[in-house]
Order: sequence, then structure tokens, then C-alpha cells
Amino acid sequence: MTIYLDLIWILNLCIDYLLIALTYLLLKRPFHHVRMIGAAFFASLIVLFLFTSYGHIVYEPWFKAIYSIWIVVIAFGYKRFRYFFQVLCMFYFVTFMTGGGLFALHFFWQTESDLFDGLLSVNKGYGSGISWLFICIGFPLVWYFSKQRFQEIEFRQFQANQLIDVQVVIGNKSITSKGLIDTGNQLVEPLSKRPVIIMEANLFYESFSKEYIDQLLQFHELSMKSNEQSTQLDDRLTIIPYRVVGQSSPFLTGIRPDYIKLYEEGGVIQTSKVLIALQDKELSSDHSFTSIIHPALLQRGMTKEAMSS
Repeated sequence: MTIYLDLIWILNLCIDYLLIALTYLLLKRPFHHVRMIGAAFFASLIVLFLFTSYGHIVYEPWFKAIYSIWIVVIAFGYKRFRYFFQVLCMFYFVTFMTGGGLFALHFFWQTESDLFDGLLSVNKGYGSGISWLFICIGFPLVWYFSKQRFQEIEFRQFQANQLIDVQVVIGNKSITSKGLIDTGNQLVEPLSKRPVIIMEANLFYESFSKEYIDQLLQFHELSMKSNEQSTQLDDRLTIIPYRVVGQSSPFLTGIRPDYIKLYEEGGVIQTSKVLIALQDKELSSDHSFTSIIHPALLQRGMTKEAMSS
């Protein structure tokens, strides 16, 4: 039986490098390619070690633990134990995750006849062409999918940390919303310089009727029809210049509330020096937030109340 050890070693070298690279990405460490290549080379040597008289040691748990520790030391160095332990755990997680992904993908596509044939077939020393094709294509796919999912989870976690509850009070009406603190939002009303909170118009339907709120969205173009709901808002309306890609109108309809409350961790911020701009489109495709908060509302010296009040 001929064993193409060089091909197996090269394949393992590439896979080890990708595993180390994914660990770097998830830990947000700057790439050190010399360290990464050196660690991948060291990791791939275990393939050659298998064919020595001491190859049986490779299967011992203590040897695997020591070997993986040295891989991490070469790739990331050792600064302090906590830093090293974090990297080691992430390396194990990446390895198990990608290996499990490959196993699941292989199990999904494998038929009963494939499994039976595989048990009866003779090992040719380098594996079948299908298995090599599967590894060469499947592993990068699992690697890319894992990277994308981690970035998405990280983004959602960051976004969740920027979400707060918002309460808008207008007369005897109270509108609640989940707001996203957007540091890039610098929208203010030009004359009063008041910060602007952008909110989805549908939040106001229950309190002021859909027909009237839809009229407000065209406030800068149409004459308002008086009705029983309009008396509470007519003297509160203003026009806010606002232009974004995909928006036909260069203006937003603004409302001056009696006050708003922002429920952040540790307290409540209350202020009346703010404007509410109505947006006729959804602000979040997954409905995770329905308003965008101006960061100045959290930075200025607003009135704060204890959470227990």
C-alpha cells in the first residue's frame, strides 16, 4: 500500500493555518503571519510523527493537550496566564466547531450505499478523490460560515448593548419604544438646535389614529384636515431638514413632546428639550428597535431619576 504522506501533510498544514487564522479573527488580534505559519507547520508535524515508532503516543490525551498548548504558544506567544487561557479555549472551540461542521456536512450528504462502500473499500493511502474534494471545498465553506456567524453574533451583541427603552409623553398620551443609541446620529433642528429622535410613525397609530399620522408624514406638502386628534399636535409640529439615500422627501415631520424618558442602566433620563421625527419606514428589518436615539441626550446634563422612583 502506497501512502502519499506529502499530500496529507500539505493538506493538514493548510487546515491548521486556517484554524489559527480563524482564532486570530475571533479574538480580534492583528495577524502575525510568521507566527501563524510557524504554528501551522508545528501542528502539521503530528502527521509525520504518526508514522514513527512513537506514533501511538499521539492518541494519548496528555500528549494532545501539551501539543495544542505549544501550538498556541507559537502562534500567540505567552504574556500572562489569563490571556493565554483565553486563547487556548478559543483555539479548542474553533477546532471543535469546524470539525463538527465538517462531520455534519459529510453526514448530511452521505447515503447508506456510500457508508457501506466506504466500510468495504480498501484504503489507497491518500483517500478517495471525493473525500479530498470534500475536505478542500467543505472546510473553507465551514470556515467562512463560522466566521460570518461569529461576526453577526458579535454585531447583535454590540447592538443589544446600545438598546434602551424610550417613553414619549404628549399630553395625556404615552408612546413607548425600543431605541438604538446611534453615535452617528447628529440630527438636530436647525433653529432650536434640539437633538432629534427618529421614531417609526406606526408607534403613534394607536394614540392618534393612522389616518392623522399619515397626514403628518406629508405635513410639509399638504394642508392638514382638522379632526378630534389634531388639536393635541397641531401646535407642536415642525419641519426638520433630513436627507438620506432612498428617501424622496428632504424633510421629516417633527413633534415637540411634553417630555421623554430614557431608561438606561442605573437610572432614568428625562428631558423636554428634544424633538420627535416621524419615519414612515421600518428602522430595523428584524424589529429589534423602533427608534434612533441622539447620543447627546445621554451626554448632556439632563434630569436623572433613580430607578426606584
